[in-house]
Amino acid sequence: MIDLKEILINSNYKKETEELINIANLAYKHWETYWTGFNSTYICEEILKDFENLNDFKFFVYGGFSSSQRSRIACFRGDNVPEEDELKRNFPAQGIQIIGNFLFDNATQNDFRSLLTENGVNEKKLGDIWTLGDRGAHGIIDNLDIEYLNEKFFYLREVKVKINLVGIEELQIPTGRTKKFINTVEASTRLDAIASAGFRISRTKIIERIENGMLRLNGSKVNKPTINLKIGDKLQLENKGFIEILNLEITKRERWKVKLLRK
Repeated sequence: MIDLKEILINSNYKKETEELINIANLAYKHWETYWTGFNSTYICEEILKDFENLNDFKFFVYGGFSSSQRSRIACFRGDNVPEEDELKRNFPAQGIQIIGNFLFDNATQNDFRSLLTENGVNEKKLGDIWTLGDRGAHGIIDNLDIEYLNEKFFYLREVKVKINLVGIEELQIPTGRTKKFINTVEASTRLDAIASAGFRISRTKIIERIENGMLRLNGSKVNKPTINLKIGDKLQLENKGFIEILNLEITKRERWKVKLLRK
């Protein structure tokens, strides 16, 4: 069994790490594959760094499609490793369609996520949610104890929506983004400045999204645009992917040369 206290002591994500330790112990005991709930893919990758030297266990990160921003971790014994195709085939989740007319009442990813949590869906059951213009949203959801949602009508503000539970293969999966290096010069290392440059969104709009909790810094929601960033920080903006800060260098004119990786 894994020593819980020893691994948790230096973890920045104690709740998520404890969950992974618990399912790892179950996987070791029962010779089966167990999955965590959904977390930011960034957090999944970060907490697995603490498990790299544990040869008795193997892990697999997956969120329903290759470029997912929220994923689950599968854990299994190192001497009982399933094929990747089998893990994907038995992924404990399904698709969800939220259908409505949002032509005159735009809704965001967070709006659709709030609709589900307000109607009894735990955040850990929710994978990616992505909008479909003015037609609603698609997403990934845990496949247990959610049948009460299927073919039911709800209201998101004034818009009546219908929820359908479907196979993941029936969803319009968002197109994966290719990696792109971005070089920019900014007056500061503030969150709003770098996020605006990296995501190619105006300063006013990025501040609005930050204040509305639509941006995550290193896996956690932030709502202060004045935070100063450092090398290695990762930003995630709904429907816009990830940005990683590769380098920060001050110039002779006391401005900042910034190198970013967007994916």
